[in-house]
Amino acid sequence: MIKQHQKLTRFDTLNQKLKIAIIRSNYHKDLTQSMERACRKHLAASGVSENNITTFEVSGSWEIPLIAKNIAASEKFDGIIAFGIILKGETYHFEMIANECTRALMKISLEFNIPVTLEILAVYNLQQARKRSIGKYNKGIEAASTLLETIKTLSKI
Repeated sequence: MIKQHQKLTRFDTLNQKLKIAIIRSNYHKDLTQSMERACRKHLAASGVSENNITTFEVSGSWEIPLIAKNIAASEKFDGIIAFGIILKGETYHFEMIANECTRALMKISLEFNIPVTLEILAVYNLQQARKRSIGKYNKGIEAASTLLETIKTLSKI
């Protein structure tokens, strides 16, 4: 994993040209916004221009794949990052949403040949969601690192 404050490499200067789409669910908005902030900070530290990062807000995680498909089809972006939180409740709804969002985003990535970083957290309680969206283990940092590494690898092919 790339360290948050690692010195910029030669590749990172190319990051200035990358256009990144972030799709963020407004359900548990405080947590998804925290992941987005950490992601944007890491992307900027890696050389991605703030002007080249666009956020698309959606109601919940279920809406993320439709927006991702339209973003991918537009061919205006080099990568997509998806932030959402799905909490386990008393019904099967949790599994349905988590499984279908994951399946749809993978299909979009493969169909449109665009990296889609999945940080839709499927967790059992708010404590787990907070642990992964605030502070030291913030998945926003991991999302940014993963997307940049994937773009870098694809550029070698």
